[in-house]
Amino acid sequence: MKKMKRNGKKYYLIYLLMAAGIWLSSLPVQATAPAAEELLPKATIYFNDKKVQYSPETGEPFLEDSQILAPLRQTMTAMGAKVIWEGATRTVRIKFDGNTIEIPLEKYYFIRNGQVLNHDSAARLINNKTYIPVRAIIEAIGAKGVWTGDSVRITYQKQDTSVKRIPKAFDLREYNRVTPVKDQQQSGACWAFASLGAMESALMPWEDYDFSEDNMSLGHGYNLSQAQGGDYMIALSYLTRWAGPVLEQEDPFGDNTVNPNAKVIKHLQEAIFLPKEGELGIKRAILLYGGVQSSLYLDQVQQWGNSEYYNEQTASYYYDGSRPINHDVVIIGWDDHYARDNFKKKPKRDGAFLCKNSFGSAFGQDGYFYVSYEDKYIGQNVIAYTKIEAVNNYQHIYQSDKLGYLLRAGYGEGTAYFANCYEPGGSEMLKAVSFYALEPNTSYEIYVVTDFSGVQDFQRMESLTKGNFSYAGYYTVKLGQGIPVDKKFAVVVRINSPATKHPIATEAKGAAKWADGVDLTDGEGYISYDGKSWKRAEEYLEANVCLKAFTTNY
Repeated sequence: MKKMKRNGKKYYLIYLLMAAGIWLSSLPVQATAPAAEELLPKATIYFNDKKVQYSPETGEPFLEDSQILAPLRQTMTAMGAKVIWEGATRTVRIKFDGNTIEIPLEKYYFIRNGQVLNHDSAARLINNKTYIPVRAIIEAIGAKGVWTGDSVRITYQKQDTSVKRIPKAFDLREYNRVTPVKDQQQSGACWAFASLGAMESALMPWEDYDFSEDNMSLGHGYNLSQAQGGDYMIALSYLTRWAGPVLEQEDPFGDNTVNPNAKVIKHLQEAIFLPKEGELGIKRAILLYGGVQSSLYLDQVQQWGNSEYYNEQTASYYYDGSRPINHDVVIIGWDDHYARDNFKKKPKRDGAFLCKNSFGSAFGQDGYFYVSYEDKYIGQNVIAYTKIEAVNNYQHIYQSDKLGYLLRAGYGEGTAYFANCYEPGGSEMLKAVSFYALEPNTSYEIYVVTDFSGVQDFQRMESLTKGNFSYAGYYTVKLGQGIPVDKKFAVVVRINSPATKHPIATEAKGAAKWADGVDLTDGEGYISYDGKSWKRAEEYLEANVCLKAFTTNY
Protein backbone atom coordinates (compact mmCIF):
# COMPACT_ATOMS: atom_id res chain seq x y z
CA MET A 1 0.00 0.00 0.00
CA LYS A 2 2.82 2.40 0.84
CA LYS A 3 4.45 1.72 -2.50
CA MET A 4 1.18 2.37 -4.31
CA LYS A 5 0.86 5.73 -2.54
CA ARG A 6 4.36 6.76 -3.60
CA ASN A 7 3.55 5.86 -7.22
CA GLY A 8 0.29 7.72 -6.99
CA LYS A 9 2.09 10.87 -5.86
CA LYS A 10 4.61 10.42 -8.65
CA TYR A 11 1.90 10.12 -11.28
CA TYR A 12 0.05 13.07 -9.76
CA LEU A 13 3.21 15.23 -9.97
CA ILE A 14 3.76 14.27 -13.61
CA TYR A 15 0.12 15.10 -14.33
CA LEU A 16 0.54 18.57 -12.78
CA LEU A 17 3.70 19.22 -14.78
CA MET A 18 2.02 18.15 -17.98
CA ALA A 19 -1.01 20.30 -17.24
CA ALA A 20 1.25 23.31 -16.72
CA GLY A 21 2.95 22.67 -20.04
CA ILE A 22 6.25 21.68 -18.39
CA TRP A 23 7.99 18.50 -19.52
CA LEU A 24 10.58 16.86 -17.34
CA SER A 25 13.00 16.61 -20.26
CA SER A 26 12.98 20.41 -20.62
CA LEU A 27 14.06 21.15 -17.03
CA PRO A 28 17.63 22.46 -16.60
CA VAL A 29 20.17 19.79 -15.78
CA GLN A 30 23.33 21.74 -14.87
CA ALA A 31 23.89 22.80 -18.52
CA THR A 32 24.04 26.09 -20.41
CA ALA A 33 22.80 26.87 -23.86
CA PRO A 34 25.48 26.88 -26.54
CA ALA A 35 26.73 30.35 -27.51
CA ALA A 36 25.09 31.80 -30.60
CA GLU A 37 28.45 32.02 -32.33
CA GLU A 38 28.85 28.26 -31.86
CA LEU A 39 25.67 27.64 -33.83
CA LEU A 40 26.05 30.16 -36.66
CA PRO A 41 28.95 31.09 -38.96
CA LYS A 42 31.51 33.39 -37.37
CA ALA A 43 32.24 36.84 -38.75
CA THR A 44 35.18 39.23 -38.70
CA ILE A 45 35.08 42.95 -37.91
CA TYR A 46 37.77 45.52 -38.64
CA PHE A 47 37.81 49.04 -37.24
CA ASN A 48 40.00 51.54 -39.08
CA ASP A 49 41.88 48.60 -40.66
CA LYS A 50 42.56 46.93 -37.30
CA LYS A 51 40.93 43.58 -36.57
CA VAL A 52 38.69 43.67 -33.50
CA GLN A 53 39.60 40.85 -31.10
CA TYR A 54 36.90 38.72 -29.50
CA SER A 55 36.78 35.66 -27.26
CA PRO A 56 34.10 33.31 -25.93
CA GLU A 57 34.08 35.40 -22.75
CA THR A 58 33.36 38.67 -24.59
CA GLY A 59 31.12 37.03 -27.15
CA GLU A 60 31.96 36.70 -30.83
CA PRO A 61 30.35 38.17 -33.95
CA PHE A 62 28.37 35.85 -36.18
CA LEU A 63 26.25 35.79 -39.32
CA GLU A 64 22.48 35.57 -39.04
CA ASP A 65 20.13 36.07 -41.99
CA SER A 66 22.88 37.82 -44.00
CA GLN A 67 23.54 40.24 -41.12
CA ILE A 68 26.61 40.40 -38.91
CA LEU A 69 25.66 40.56 -35.23
CA ALA A 70 28.31 41.68 -32.79
CA PRO A 71 28.64 41.85 -29.00
CA LEU A 72 28.06 45.52 -28.34
CA ARG A 73 30.36 46.10 -25.36
CA GLN A 74 33.47 44.50 -26.84
CA THR A 75 32.93 46.10 -30.25
CA MET A 76 32.44 49.62 -28.92
CA THR A 77 35.25 49.28 -26.36
CA ALA A 78 37.62 48.31 -29.17
CA MET A 79 36.59 51.52 -30.92
CA GLY A 80 37.54 53.56 -27.88
CA ALA A 81 34.05 54.09 -26.47
CA LYS A 82 32.92 53.98 -22.86
CA VAL A 83 30.04 51.53 -22.41
CA ILE A 84 27.64 51.63 -19.44
CA TRP A 85 24.83 49.14 -18.76
CA GLU A 86 21.77 50.65 -17.09
CA GLY A 87 19.86 47.68 -15.71
CA ALA A 88 16.83 49.64 -14.50
CA THR A 89 15.93 50.73 -18.03
CA ARG A 90 17.63 47.82 -19.87
CA THR A 91 19.62 50.34 -21.88
CA VAL A 92 23.22 50.47 -23.04
CA ARG A 93 24.67 53.98 -22.80
CA ILE A 94 27.70 54.70 -24.98
CA LYS A 95 30.05 57.68 -24.83
CA PHE A 96 31.91 58.00 -28.10
CA ASP A 97 33.80 60.94 -29.64
CA GLY A 98 31.73 63.56 -27.82
CA ASN A 99 28.43 61.82 -28.57
CA THR A 100 26.05 60.04 -26.21
CA ILE A 101 24.26 57.06 -27.72
CA GLU A 102 21.53 55.16 -25.88
CA ILE A 103 20.51 51.73 -27.17
CA PRO A 104 17.54 50.15 -25.34
CA LEU A 105 17.12 46.39 -25.57
CA GLU A 106 14.51 45.05 -27.98
CA LYS A 107 13.55 48.52 -29.22
CA TYR A 108 13.71 49.51 -32.86
CA TYR A 109 15.39 52.82 -32.29
CA PHE A 110 18.39 54.38 -30.62
CA ILE A 111 18.92 57.84 -29.19
CA ARG A 112 21.91 59.93 -30.28
CA ASN A 113 22.50 63.17 -28.41
CA GLY A 114 18.83 63.31 -27.42
CA GLN A 115 17.48 62.64 -30.92
CA VAL A 116 15.44 59.49 -31.48
CA LEU A 117 16.53 57.63 -34.62
CA ASN A 118 14.45 54.70 -35.79
CA HIS A 119 16.12 51.56 -37.04
CA ASP A 120 14.93 48.26 -38.47
CA SER A 121 17.09 46.22 -36.08
CA ALA A 122 17.01 45.89 -32.31
CA ALA A 123 19.62 44.98 -29.71
CA ARG A 124 18.97 41.76 -27.82
CA LEU A 125 20.50 39.60 -25.11
CA ILE A 126 22.25 36.39 -26.13
CA ASN A 127 23.84 34.43 -23.30
CA ASN A 128 23.78 37.54 -21.08
CA LYS A 129 25.60 39.64 -23.67
CA THR A 130 24.04 42.46 -25.68
CA TYR A 131 24.24 41.80 -29.41
CA ILE A 132 23.31 44.21 -32.18
CA PRO A 133 23.65 44.20 -35.98
CA VAL A 134 26.87 45.89 -37.05
CA ARG A 135 24.86 48.04 -39.46
CA ALA A 136 23.10 49.64 -36.49
CA ILE A 137 26.44 50.37 -34.80
CA ILE A 138 27.74 52.00 -37.97
CA GLU A 139 24.68 54.21 -38.25
CA ALA A 140 24.69 55.09 -34.55
CA ILE A 141 28.27 56.40 -34.56
CA GLY A 142 28.20 57.89 -38.07
CA ALA A 143 30.83 55.57 -39.55
CA LYS A 144 31.17 53.88 -42.95
CA GLY A 145 31.03 50.13 -43.54
CA VAL A 146 32.16 47.92 -46.41
CA TRP A 147 30.93 44.32 -46.34
CA THR A 148 32.71 41.38 -47.94
CA GLY A 149 31.01 38.07 -47.27
CA ASP A 150 31.47 37.29 -43.58
CA SER A 151 33.50 40.38 -42.74
CA VAL A 152 32.92 44.11 -42.44
CA ARG A 153 35.44 46.95 -42.42
CA ILE A 154 34.28 49.93 -40.37
CA THR A 155 35.97 53.25 -41.04
CA TYR A 156 35.45 56.18 -38.74
CA GLN A 157 36.89 59.64 -39.16
CA LYS A 158 36.98 61.66 -35.95
CA GLN A 159 34.19 64.21 -36.07
CA ASP A 160 35.54 67.56 -34.99
CA THR A 161 32.59 69.89 -35.42
CA SER A 162 33.28 72.64 -32.89
CA VAL A 163 33.74 76.05 -34.49
CA LYS A 164 36.87 76.77 -32.50
CA ARG A 165 38.60 73.65 -33.74
CA ILE A 166 37.86 73.95 -37.45
CA PRO A 167 41.30 74.22 -39.09
CA LYS A 168 42.44 77.41 -40.78
CA ALA A 169 43.08 75.49 -43.99
CA PHE A 170 41.78 72.18 -45.27
CA ASP A 171 41.98 70.20 -48.52
CA LEU A 172 40.02 66.99 -49.13
CA ARG A 173 42.59 65.89 -51.71
CA GLU A 174 45.01 65.23 -48.89
CA TYR A 175 42.59 62.63 -47.52
CA ASN A 176 41.86 60.84 -50.82
CA ARG A 177 38.33 62.22 -50.89
CA VAL A 178 38.19 63.85 -54.33
CA THR A 179 37.77 62.13 -57.70
CA PRO A 180 39.67 63.37 -60.81
CA VAL A 181 38.70 66.61 -62.56
CA LYS A 182 36.45 66.17 -65.59
CA ASP A 183 35.57 68.33 -68.60
CA GLN A 184 31.97 69.29 -69.35
CA GLN A 185 33.11 70.47 -72.78
CA GLN A 186 30.62 72.84 -74.44
CA SER A 187 27.64 71.53 -72.48
CA GLY A 188 25.63 73.23 -69.76
CA ALA A 189 25.99 70.20 -67.47
CA CYS A 190 28.15 71.85 -64.78
CA TRP A 191 25.37 71.16 -62.26
CA ALA A 192 25.53 67.42 -62.96
CA PHE A 193 29.33 67.37 -62.68
CA ALA A 194 29.12 69.25 -59.38
CA SER A 195 26.34 67.08 -57.97
CA LEU A 196 27.97 63.77 -58.82
CA GLY A 197 31.43 65.07 -57.89
CA ALA A 198 30.07 65.88 -54.43
CA MET A 199 28.44 62.44 -54.17
CA GLU A 200 31.65 60.70 -55.22
CA SER A 201 33.52 62.68 -52.58
CA ALA A 202 30.97 61.76 -49.90
CA LEU A 203 31.58 58.06 -50.54
CA MET A 204 35.37 58.31 -50.49
CA PRO A 205 37.78 56.98 -49.32
CA TRP A 206 35.66 53.94 -48.49
CA GLU A 207 34.18 53.57 -51.97
CA ASP A 208 35.56 54.99 -55.22
CA TYR A 209 33.11 55.55 -58.09
CA ASP A 210 32.98 57.42 -61.38
CA PHE A 211 29.34 58.35 -61.93
CA SER A 212 27.74 59.26 -65.25
CA GLU A 213 26.96 62.97 -65.77
CA ASP A 214 25.47 62.12 -69.15
CA ASN A 215 22.80 59.93 -67.58
CA MET A 216 21.83 62.64 -65.12
CA SER A 217 21.95 65.62 -67.49
CA LEU A 218 20.02 63.83 -70.26
CA GLY A 219 17.73 61.61 -68.18
CA HIS A 220 16.43 63.98 -65.51
CA GLY A 221 12.91 64.20 -66.97
CA TYR A 222 12.71 67.99 -67.28
CA ASN A 223 12.12 69.93 -70.50
CA LEU A 224 15.75 71.06 -70.61
CA SER A 225 18.49 70.06 -73.00
CA GLN A 226 21.99 69.31 -71.85
CA ALA A 227 23.08 72.66 -73.29
CA GLN A 228 20.40 74.59 -71.37
CA GLY A 229 21.70 73.49 -67.98
CA GLY A 230 20.01 72.62 -64.72
CA ASP A 231 20.50 72.97 -60.97
CA TYR A 232 20.91 71.04 -57.75
CA MET A 233 17.15 70.51 -57.32
CA ILE A 234 16.95 68.80 -60.71
CA ALA A 235 19.85 66.62 -59.63
CA LEU A 236 18.06 65.89 -56.38
CA SER A 237 14.84 64.81 -58.11
CA TYR A 238 16.80 62.40 -60.32
CA LEU A 239 18.66 60.91 -57.36
CA THR A 240 15.75 60.68 -54.90
CA ARG A 241 13.52 58.83 -57.34
CA TRP A 242 16.35 56.27 -57.72
CA ALA A 243 16.96 57.02 -61.41
CA GLY A 244 20.70 57.16 -60.64
CA PRO A 245 23.56 57.41 -60.14
CA VAL A 246 24.91 55.01 -62.74
CA LEU A 247 28.51 54.36 -63.73
CA GLU A 248 30.29 56.49 -66.31
CA GLN A 249 31.43 53.37 -68.17
CA GLU A 250 27.80 52.37 -68.72
CA ASP A 251 26.74 55.80 -70.01
CA PRO A 252 29.79 57.81 -71.11
CA PHE A 253 29.68 61.58 -71.44
CA GLY A 254 29.46 63.23 -74.85
CA ASP A 255 27.46 60.72 -76.90
CA ASN A 256 24.16 62.65 -76.52
CA THR A 257 22.24 59.49 -75.63
CA VAL A 258 20.96 57.93 -72.41
CA ASN A 259 21.49 54.27 -71.66
CA PRO A 260 18.12 53.24 -70.16
CA ASN A 261 19.56 49.91 -69.03
CA ALA A 262 22.42 51.34 -66.99
CA LYS A 263 22.44 49.88 -63.48
CA VAL A 264 21.74 52.21 -60.55
CA ILE A 265 24.66 51.94 -58.11
CA LYS A 266 23.48 53.79 -54.99
CA HIS A 267 20.31 55.16 -53.39
CA LEU A 268 20.36 58.71 -52.06
CA GLN A 269 18.26 58.93 -48.89
CA GLU A 270 19.30 62.27 -47.41
CA ALA A 271 20.72 65.63 -48.46
CA ILE A 272 20.93 68.84 -46.47
CA PHE A 273 20.66 72.43 -47.72
CA LEU A 274 23.15 74.73 -46.05
CA PRO A 275 22.07 78.28 -45.24
CA LYS A 276 23.23 81.23 -47.33
CA GLU A 277 26.41 82.90 -46.15
CA GLY A 278 27.04 79.93 -43.87
CA GLU A 279 30.83 79.94 -44.13
CA LEU A 280 31.35 77.93 -40.94
CA GLY A 281 28.50 75.58 -41.82
CA ILE A 282 30.10 74.82 -45.18
CA LYS A 283 33.43 74.03 -43.54
CA ARG A 284 31.73 71.80 -41.00
CA ALA A 285 29.83 69.96 -43.75
CA ILE A 286 33.04 69.36 -45.73
CA LEU A 287 34.70 67.89 -42.65
CA LEU A 288 31.74 65.62 -41.97
CA TYR A 289 30.48 64.64 -45.42
CA GLY A 290 33.07 65.48 -48.09
CA GLY A 291 32.72 67.92 -50.98
CA VAL A 292 29.61 70.10 -51.19
CA GLN A 293 27.92 71.48 -54.29
CA SER A 294 27.63 75.27 -54.62
CA SER A 295 26.45 77.79 -57.18
CA LEU A 296 28.17 81.01 -58.30
CA TYR A 297 28.39 83.39 -61.23
CA LEU A 298 31.41 82.61 -63.42
CA ASP A 299 32.45 85.45 -65.67
CA GLN A 300 33.86 85.04 -69.21
CA VAL A 301 33.77 81.25 -69.16
CA GLN A 302 35.69 80.82 -72.41
CA GLN A 303 37.79 84.01 -72.40
CA TRP A 304 39.54 84.14 -69.07
CA GLY A 305 42.11 86.69 -70.16
CA ASN A 306 39.33 89.25 -70.59
CA SER A 307 37.76 88.67 -67.18
CA GLU A 308 38.06 91.39 -64.58
CA TYR A 309 37.18 88.87 -61.86
CA TYR A 310 39.47 85.90 -62.56
CA ASN A 311 43.25 85.93 -62.09
CA GLU A 312 44.78 83.25 -64.33
CA GLN A 313 48.20 83.47 -62.65
CA THR A 314 46.88 82.59 -59.19
CA ALA A 315 43.72 80.70 -60.25
CA SER A 316 41.62 82.96 -58.04
CA TYR A 317 38.16 84.41 -58.53
CA TYR A 318 36.07 87.10 -56.86
CA TYR A 319 32.78 88.42 -58.23
CA ASP A 320 30.80 91.30 -56.75
CA GLY A 321 28.55 92.19 -59.68
CA SER A 322 24.82 91.81 -60.27
CA ARG A 323 24.57 89.10 -62.93
CA PRO A 324 22.67 85.93 -61.93
CA ILE A 325 24.09 82.54 -61.02
CA ASN A 326 25.27 80.52 -64.04
CA HIS A 327 27.60 77.78 -62.77
CA ASP A 328 28.05 75.03 -60.17
CA VAL A 329 31.24 73.71 -58.57
CA VAL A 330 32.30 71.38 -55.75
CA ILE A 331 33.83 73.06 -52.69
CA ILE A 332 36.54 70.71 -51.42
CA GLY A 333 38.41 72.90 -48.93
CA TRP A 334 39.40 76.36 -47.81
CA ASP A 335 42.28 78.59 -46.73
CA ASP A 336 41.57 81.36 -44.24
CA HIS A 337 44.95 82.95 -45.01
CA TYR A 338 44.63 82.99 -48.78
CA ALA A 339 45.77 86.56 -49.46
CA ARG A 340 43.35 89.08 -50.93
CA ASP A 341 46.22 90.26 -53.14
CA ASN A 342 45.90 87.03 -55.14
CA PHE A 343 42.64 88.28 -56.63
CA LYS A 344 42.42 90.52 -59.68
CA LYS A 345 39.60 92.48 -58.08
CA LYS A 346 40.41 92.83 -54.39
CA PRO A 347 37.99 91.64 -51.70
CA LYS A 348 38.08 93.31 -48.30
CA ARG A 349 39.65 90.40 -46.47
CA ASP A 350 41.80 87.31 -46.90
CA GLY A 351 40.34 83.83 -47.25
CA ALA A 352 38.94 81.61 -49.99
CA PHE A 353 37.20 78.34 -50.69
CA LEU A 354 39.06 75.76 -52.76
CA CYS A 355 36.81 74.57 -55.59
CA LYS A 356 36.84 71.71 -58.07
CA ASN A 357 35.68 72.88 -61.51
CA SER A 358 34.49 70.92 -64.55
CA PHE A 359 36.57 72.59 -67.30
CA GLY A 360 39.28 69.95 -67.43
CA SER A 361 42.75 69.98 -65.89
CA ALA A 362 43.97 72.82 -68.17
CA PHE A 363 41.84 75.27 -66.19
CA GLY A 364 43.20 76.90 -63.05
CA GLN A 365 45.62 74.80 -61.03
CA ASP A 366 45.05 71.35 -62.54
CA GLY A 367 41.31 72.02 -62.66
CA TYR A 368 40.97 73.69 -59.24
CA PHE A 369 40.66 77.35 -58.28
CA TYR A 370 40.11 79.62 -55.27
CA VAL A 371 36.94 81.65 -54.74
CA SER A 372 36.94 84.49 -52.23
CA TYR A 373 34.78 84.13 -49.13
CA GLU A 374 33.31 87.50 -50.15
CA ASP A 375 32.22 86.35 -53.61
CA LYS A 376 28.59 87.34 -54.12
CA TYR A 377 27.25 83.85 -54.75
CA ILE A 378 29.67 81.22 -53.45
CA GLY A 379 27.94 79.45 -50.60
CA GLN A 380 24.46 79.80 -52.15
CA ASN A 381 22.43 76.80 -53.24
CA VAL A 382 24.81 74.63 -51.23
CA ILE A 383 23.88 70.99 -50.83
CA ALA A 384 25.66 68.16 -49.02
CA TYR A 385 24.81 64.54 -49.83
CA THR A 386 24.70 63.10 -46.34
CA LYS A 387 23.16 59.64 -46.59
CA ILE A 388 23.94 57.42 -49.59
CA GLU A 389 22.94 53.80 -49.17
CA ALA A 390 23.27 50.46 -50.95
CA VAL A 391 20.64 49.62 -53.55
CA ASN A 392 19.30 46.75 -51.44
CA ASN A 393 18.26 49.06 -48.59
CA TYR A 394 14.59 48.72 -49.58
CA GLN A 395 12.83 46.61 -52.20
CA HIS A 396 10.14 49.07 -53.27
CA ILE A 397 9.81 52.82 -53.59
CA TYR A 398 6.33 54.39 -53.82
CA GLN A 399 6.20 57.95 -55.14
CA SER A 400 4.23 60.36 -57.28
CA ASP A 401 6.70 63.30 -57.33
CA LYS A 402 9.18 62.13 -59.93
CA LEU A 403 10.23 65.69 -60.78
CA GLY A 404 10.71 66.46 -57.11
CA TYR A 405 10.01 69.64 -55.21
CA LEU A 406 8.80 72.53 -57.40
CA LEU A 407 6.49 74.73 -55.27
CA ARG A 408 5.56 75.25 -51.63
CA ALA A 409 2.04 74.90 -50.32
CA GLY A 410 0.35 75.56 -46.99
CA TYR A 411 -2.29 77.48 -45.09
CA GLY A 412 -0.49 80.69 -44.18
CA GLU A 413 1.21 79.27 -41.09
CA GLY A 414 4.14 77.01 -40.31
CA THR A 415 2.09 73.91 -39.46
CA ALA A 416 0.23 71.67 -41.89
CA TYR A 417 -0.53 68.03 -42.66
CA PHE A 418 0.12 66.18 -45.91
CA ALA A 419 -0.41 62.58 -46.98
CA ASN A 420 0.04 60.15 -49.85
CA CYS A 421 -1.77 56.88 -50.45
CA TYR A 422 -0.20 53.85 -52.09
CA GLU A 423 -1.25 50.36 -53.14
CA PRO A 424 1.41 47.74 -52.29
CA GLY A 425 2.25 45.01 -54.77
CA GLY A 426 1.74 42.29 -52.18
CA SER A 427 2.41 41.61 -48.52
CA GLU A 428 5.03 44.18 -47.60
CA MET A 429 6.54 45.98 -44.63
CA LEU A 430 6.45 49.77 -44.60
CA LYS A 431 9.97 50.61 -43.43
CA ALA A 432 10.51 54.33 -44.07
CA VAL A 433 9.15 57.53 -45.58
CA SER A 434 10.92 60.54 -47.09
CA PHE A 435 9.97 64.19 -47.52
CA TYR A 436 11.42 67.70 -47.61
CA ALA A 437 12.04 70.09 -44.75
CA LEU A 438 11.84 73.44 -46.52
CA GLU A 439 13.37 75.48 -43.70
CA PRO A 440 15.82 74.86 -40.86
CA ASN A 441 14.50 73.81 -37.44
CA THR A 442 11.60 71.81 -38.82
CA SER A 443 9.77 69.31 -36.62
CA TYR A 444 7.55 66.46 -37.79
CA GLU A 445 5.29 63.63 -36.68
CA ILE A 446 4.60 60.65 -38.93
CA TYR A 447 1.38 58.63 -38.98
CA VAL A 448 0.06 55.66 -40.93
CA VAL A 449 -3.39 54.49 -41.95
CA THR A 450 -3.57 50.85 -43.01
CA ASP A 451 -6.43 49.57 -45.17
CA PHE A 452 -7.19 53.09 -46.43
CA SER A 453 -10.39 53.60 -48.44
CA GLY A 454 -11.19 57.32 -48.10
CA VAL A 455 -10.67 60.55 -46.15
CA GLN A 456 -12.82 59.27 -43.29
CA ASP A 457 -10.01 56.83 -42.51
CA PHE A 458 -7.67 59.64 -41.52
CA GLN A 459 -9.62 59.67 -38.23
CA ARG A 460 -7.84 56.46 -37.24
CA MET A 461 -4.32 57.38 -38.26
CA GLU A 462 -1.72 56.03 -35.84
CA SER A 463 1.33 57.98 -34.75
CA LEU A 464 4.60 56.18 -35.53
CA THR A 465 7.41 58.56 -34.69
CA LYS A 466 8.36 62.20 -34.36
CA GLY A 467 11.52 64.27 -34.56
CA ASN A 468 13.15 67.40 -35.94
CA PHE A 469 15.71 68.53 -38.50
CA SER A 470 18.27 71.26 -37.89
CA TYR A 471 18.80 71.91 -41.59
CA ALA A 472 16.46 72.25 -44.51
CA GLY A 473 16.80 69.30 -46.87
CA TYR A 474 15.50 65.97 -48.08
CA TYR A 475 15.19 63.33 -45.37
CA THR A 476 14.32 59.67 -44.99
CA VAL A 477 12.83 58.67 -41.64
CA LYS A 478 12.98 55.01 -40.69
CA LEU A 479 9.95 53.44 -39.03
CA GLY A 480 11.64 50.86 -36.84
CA GLN A 481 10.68 47.24 -37.37
CA GLY A 482 8.11 48.28 -39.96
CA ILE A 483 4.34 48.17 -40.39
CA PRO A 484 2.72 45.32 -42.35
CA VAL A 485 0.77 46.57 -45.39
CA ASP A 486 -1.05 44.39 -47.89
CA LYS A 487 -3.81 46.80 -48.92
CA LYS A 488 -3.92 50.48 -49.82
CA PHE A 489 -2.26 52.50 -47.07
CA ALA A 490 -1.70 56.18 -46.32
CA VAL A 491 1.39 57.81 -44.87
CA VAL A 492 0.80 61.15 -43.15
CA VAL A 493 3.16 63.87 -41.96
CA ARG A 494 2.40 66.71 -39.61
CA ILE A 495 5.07 69.28 -40.30
CA ASN A 496 5.99 72.44 -38.44
CA SER A 497 8.42 74.92 -40.03
CA PRO A 498 8.16 78.22 -38.12
CA ALA A 499 10.19 80.12 -40.74
CA THR A 500 7.64 79.63 -43.53
CA LYS A 501 3.90 79.94 -44.04
CA HIS A 502 3.96 77.23 -46.70
CA PRO A 503 5.77 74.16 -45.29
CA ILE A 504 4.57 71.48 -47.75
CA ALA A 505 6.80 70.56 -50.71
CA THR A 506 4.85 69.78 -53.87
CA GLU A 507 5.45 68.81 -57.48
CA ALA A 508 3.11 71.42 -58.94
CA LYS A 509 1.77 71.52 -62.48
CA GLY A 510 2.61 74.77 -64.23
CA ALA A 511 5.42 75.63 -61.79
CA ALA A 512 7.79 76.24 -64.71
CA LYS A 513 7.74 75.72 -68.46
CA TRP A 514 10.73 73.41 -68.19
CA ALA A 515 8.81 71.21 -65.71
CA ASP A 516 5.85 70.44 -67.93
CA GLY A 517 6.21 66.70 -67.35
CA VAL A 518 4.29 66.74 -64.05
CA ASP A 519 1.84 63.81 -64.02
CA LEU A 520 -1.18 64.24 -61.73
CA THR A 521 -2.68 60.86 -62.60
CA ASP A 522 -0.10 58.77 -60.75
CA GLY A 523 -0.80 59.94 -57.20
CA GLU A 524 -3.40 60.22 -54.48
CA GLY A 525 -2.29 63.01 -52.18
CA TYR A 526 -4.03 65.04 -49.51
CA ILE A 527 -3.36 68.18 -47.50
CA SER A 528 -4.97 69.50 -44.31
CA TYR A 529 -4.56 72.43 -41.96
CA ASP A 530 -5.66 70.49 -38.86
CA GLY A 531 -5.46 66.76 -39.66
CA LYS A 532 -9.26 66.52 -39.74
CA SER A 533 -10.46 68.31 -42.87
CA TRP A 534 -8.68 67.04 -45.98
CA LYS A 535 -8.45 68.10 -49.63
CA ARG A 536 -7.09 66.20 -52.64
CA ALA A 537 -3.77 67.78 -53.58
CA GLU A 538 -4.14 66.92 -57.26
CA GLU A 539 -7.45 68.81 -57.44
CA TYR A 540 -7.00 71.61 -54.90
CA LEU A 541 -3.36 72.44 -55.71
CA GLU A 542 -2.92 70.80 -59.11
CA ALA A 543 0.11 69.17 -57.55
CA ASN A 544 1.52 65.94 -56.22
CA VAL A 545 2.68 65.81 -52.61
CA CYS A 546 6.40 65.14 -52.13
CA LEU A 547 6.14 62.17 -49.79
CA LYS A 548 7.66 58.81 -50.68
CA ALA A 549 7.28 55.43 -48.96
CA PHE A 550 9.78 52.57 -48.85
CA THR A 551 8.91 48.92 -48.24
CA THR A 552 10.38 45.45 -48.15
CA ASN A 553 8.70 42.12 -48.89
CA TYR A 554 7.72 39.77 -46.12
